[in-house]
Amino acid sequence: MKISKILAGMSAAALAASMMSLAAFADETATVKADLTGGTVSLIDEKDDDGVVTKTGVLTGTNVKLSDVCGIDVNVTVGADSAAKIEAGDWIGGGLGYNSESTGWASTEWSFQEGAKDVTGVKADDGSYDFVLKGTDPVFADTDTFAQVWLQNWTTEDFTFNAFTLLDKDGNPLLVVESDKAQGGNTVDLSAYDATEVTLAGNGKAKVDTGKVRVNVNNPWGEDVDKLITPADFEGVDAIAVTAEFDAITDPVDFAINFAIFSDNGPQYWGEGNAANKGCSTEAVTVNADGSYTFLLKFDEPLTVDGDLFLDLQSAFEAATDDDIPFAAKVTSVKALTLKDAPAPSESTDSDESKVILTDSSDSKTNSAATSSKAANNASNTNPSTGAAALAAVGVALAGAAVVATKKRK
Repeated sequence: MKISKILAGMSAAALAASMMSLAAFADETATVKADLTGGTVSLIDEKDDDGVVTKTGVLTGTNVKLSDVCGIDVNVTVGADSAAKIEAGDWIGGGLGYNSESTGWASTEWSFQEGAKDVTGVKADDGSYDFVLKGTDPVFADTDTFAQVWLQNWTTEDFTFNAFTLLDKDGNPLLVVESDKAQGGNTVDLSAYDATEVTLAGNGKAKVDTGKVRVNVNNPWGEDVDKLITPADFEGVDAIAVTAEFDAITDPVDFAINFAIFSDNGPQYWGEGNAANKGCSTEAVTVNADGSYTFLLKFDEPLTVDGDLFLDLQSAFEAATDDDIPFAAKVTSVKALTLKDAPAPSESTDSDESKVILTDSSDSKTNSAATSSKAANNASNTNPSTGAAALAAVGVALAGAAVVATKKRK
């Protein structure tokens, strides 16, 4: 065997071994679940004065030692309040750090403004933010009897903690601590529409009306806080998308858009199966955990706004008063949607272009390839009901391809 082939084989083997090593390394990063609600994670067991474990540390049962931890990466999702302040450039900041016998209360400040503090919140591709505090030396001592990593928000209150990742001296993940709380929310495909974000006069809230819990978007009979939109903004729309954020959800709750336009014979929707429904459609969404949910209302024809309109998120959840509602909700976005123009169908300038040209093995390679291409095109445009024509076209395409292959072997 030539030396070049031996070296190539050795290189391939080395590369394969390297890839296996990387895969094994990636698999070594364990993931555990913990309550991250308060933004504090206990690394080792917390015990009372009698030595009874009151809180299990996230390192318990893993191969990670306390002295391996040299940094943390805290990933959070921000709510509507924080997002608006970030967009406006307003100040949001807090502390990030450690707490143990050996470290004391060790705090490093963070903010969203680049360079303003030691740690800057960095936006990830999914819209969440990472706060990274790295070091090359162990943070804790193995003799610590308690050890915590934490992040505090000193300005706003709408952070959802997704994960605390413990880092080694090289900044690599040692252990990913994910929230044990179910993350809710949904996604709705709006790609068929041109979307215009509507300016909101507020966010509304979950409230009781006729014994049921609703979130008003525009209730002409309500208070000013129940009128979040300007009806004229929806003239000519094909759909409306309402996004709301829900918190403290413990049991699933179904919400759906209720709608009515104040004009003669205007569209309305009052729940699935209601005899008064006409001119529009929507589907209920199950809110089964905290998160952001989008509701879509589609109109049969472009909407004509003559006067006012009613729009809310209505549930079947019953409560006596607003104080009896166990969860919170607020509207974070309303979009006016118009359907995009469909692309004009392409017209063929040559009616003979789709005809199949039969050739034999003496034809040129170019003609054979052209025959194959045209036959495949003809097959794709054949009405499914004329299956024989489709099969014949495919057969010609294959024959053309066989001719090309035969000529290449000569």
